[in-house]
Amino acid sequence: MLPTVVFVATYDTKGVESDYIKKRVEANGVRCLTIDVGVGGEPTAVPDVSLADLCAGTPYTVDMIHAMPRGDAVGISSNLAEQYVHNLFINGECAAVIGIGGAGGTQICTQTMRTLPLGLPKLMMSTLAAGNMKWYVEDSDISMFPSITDVAGINCMTQMVFDRFAAEAAKAAQWYVERYPEHEARMKNASVKRIGQTMYGTTTKGVTRAREELERRGYETLVFHASGAGGRAMENLVRRGVIHGVLDMTIAEIGAHLVGGLHDAGPGRLDAMRDTGIPYVMVPGGADTIVLPPLADLPDKFRNGRILNKHNPTMTTMRTNVEENRQIGEFIVSKLKDAKGPVKILFPKGGLSSIDKPGAVFYLPEASEMLLATLKAGFAGTKVEVIEDERHLYDPGFGEDAAALMDELMRASR
Repeated sequence: MLPTVVFVATYDTKGVESDYIKKRVEANGVRCLTIDVGVGGEPTAVPDVSLADLCAGTPYTVDMIHAMPRGDAVGISSNLAEQYVHNLFINGECAAVIGIGGAGGTQICTQTMRTLPLGLPKLMMSTLAAGNMKWYVEDSDISMFPSITDVAGINCMTQMVFDRFAAEAAKAAQWYVERYPEHEARMKNASVKRIGQTMYGTTTKGVTRAREELERRGYETLVFHASGAGGRAMENLVRRGVIHGVLDMTIAEIGAHLVGGLHDAGPGRLDAMRDTGIPYVMVPGGADTIVLPPLADLPDKFRNGRILNKHNPTMTTMRTNVEENRQIGEFIVSKLKDAKGPVKILFPKGGLSSIDKPGAVFYLPEASEMLLATLKAGFAGTKVEVIEDERHLYDPGFGEDAAALMDELMRASR
């Protein structure tokens, strides 16, 4: 059988365009199954799976969905498509998922994509692809594909974009069938012990030293950018059993959640390590940092009395203050005090990032001292050990010693 590309589209507004893309996908040597998720009226072309087909066996009908307020209708259509495509995948009838849309179509298609396993190709052509994709991508491996113009009609621009989109979708499905099984087998190979790590630009040198030492000791390392989505992706892989231990050297996602930064990983940060009981070493690198929008776009609450740093033209970083470090410490204690597995915290008293040292912009020792004091007080009497180290995160030997501590916990847990 040819690989099947499952194509989710709003046929009420983009039926003609969807039919064109379907034909181009199939011209590249794969099967294409189209699913109509449009909620605004009758389809403008004939899909393989209609909205009525999605409603079959559910409490909903097409007329009911058409009569709903648009927001409610989009929510129902999203849920119906998610379940239908999930069943296709379980039955081996899905080698890639693609979608096209504006705001509503992007929501419906990406909700379905986010529920499918990492590795399955997911390609979303969206009019929103140049904007903030956080809500659509989250911690998934969706590839966002800019439509350039709106997805409206066949013209010199859309034809080029649609043709390339179709070719990439077909090739992705072929790759999934031909090559993905070897990657999946590697991920499931429990004889290879994998360590998850977190990193920022301002923690890179320390994390890299630790990574290289872990690899010297025989571990495979998976490093995640602490961007919010990165921490969630790492914890997702912990729960799946792909990652067997975590050396968490960049915890800025916690501060972002508490203060309101861009790199918020949500309230569940640290839950996977707590619940699964895998060996866990935390180095609170990046606890000094909250990532914010460019200076010109900063909310008023972050403008006055705060230490700000122009990290790059599109990003400002803000130094966490004493009170915020207390809150970060309390969050960590609340999550890890009852962890099922071994937990150690290695605290570099010399500085938590490349710009947290004497003379640097984020040097605020009273804030770091509050974090350390909160951790020590909170974990007193628990099995969590807080280890104080006089060195800076970037000092030679610190990253290597963090890796050795991780190795010690891994060996003890075997």
